[in-house]
Amino acid sequence: MLGRGSRRCGEYVSLIKRELAPQPNRTGLVSSKKLPFDPPVEPVAALLDADLARQVLKSAPTVLYVYDVQNEHIQFQNRRFGELLGHPEIAADEWRSFAHPDDERTLTQHRSRLKTIEAGETLFWEFRMRDCAGGWRWFLSRDVLLSRDDAGKPSLVVGNASDITEQKDAEEHMEILVGEMRHRAKNLISLVEGIGRLSRPKGQPVVDAFVDTYMGRLKALLRTGDIVLSSNQRSAYLHAVLETVLSPFQNEDEPERITLRGPAVALSERTAGGIALAMHELATNAVKYGALSVPAGKVTVCWTLQALETGEEFAMEWRESEGPAVLPPQVEGFGGKVIRHSIAHEAKSRIALDYLPDGLRCGFTFYIPKSDF
Repeated sequence: MLGRGSRRCGEYVSLIKRELAPQPNRTGLVSSKKLPFDPPVEPVAALLDADLARQVLKSAPTVLYVYDVQNEHIQFQNRRFGELLGHPEIAADEWRSFAHPDDERTLTQHRSRLKTIEAGETLFWEFRMRDCAGGWRWFLSRDVLLSRDDAGKPSLVVGNASDITEQKDAEEHMEILVGEMRHRAKNLISLVEGIGRLSRPKGQPVVDAFVDTYMGRLKALLRTGDIVLSSNQRSAYLHAVLETVLSPFQNEDEPERITLRGPAVALSERTAGGIALAMHELATNAVKYGALSVPAGKVTVCWTLQALETGEEFAMEWRESEGPAVLPPQVEGFGGKVIRHSIAHEAKSRIALDYLPDGLRCGFTFYIPKSDF
């Protein structure tokens, strides 16, 4: 949260003594309008005398502030940024004086957001401040609405700015490690392919078919893993997984042969890997015996999310059309078992394989608890 100027810590404490102590509301702060919430706690002013309040504010390992949204200035701040950054001088406007040029330019955007902040909403903002050694330290501010004016517009915002430099350094280090893992995973694919190619015995088509099937499944898993590693949340969006897994079966001249349709859905690594294997098996089967084995054949993959009281129900269907007539196998092969077990670990999972005259249908359904979102 940014504003004009700053005051010495002692001056801010005196504000507490003058303004908050006489007529504190249940939050311990005086506002121009009753707050939209009424927390069931004892008033701060009743629990803390002036000396203890001063000590708490001075010792808190963060910058606490109250910001006047309409007049765009700090009404209260418990300590200077300069204290945390090691600057001996007192800057006239330290939010601007010490801020990184790129982050200073976002001041207008952040202030605009604060002017429309809602009750119960928390606005976050990351920014950098220059320390006394010339380095840059990262801070994260969290702002919430404190009061509104008589017209119902946001008046005061309370927030805190905490040093998150160590967290940022750890995230950067983690990204370097993840990048190295992704690089090694790609090298592993090439290495395994090379070993498989050199290990193929001549004149044994059964072995060739086995190696090709094995490598196809392995690539589907490794490519899905790469999508997961590229995500900060270590999850994978279904559309990206399907595009990656089905790209080897897609003809660039006929992109309409495989159609993907559905909302954005983020999947865990385990779930994404299971679906990737199932899609690879279905596509392989379609190329050999199904819709993708003839020029006119098409495949549509569609999925939906239905909101439930405690989570969501995910439903996806693989649908082939305009291909040759299909018949159920007399004996289920390994590929069929892969499909049937792809989501077996999911809650309330169901898989339906239907060999219909106009093409194969395969439906996947499972439950996603709210805790997995």
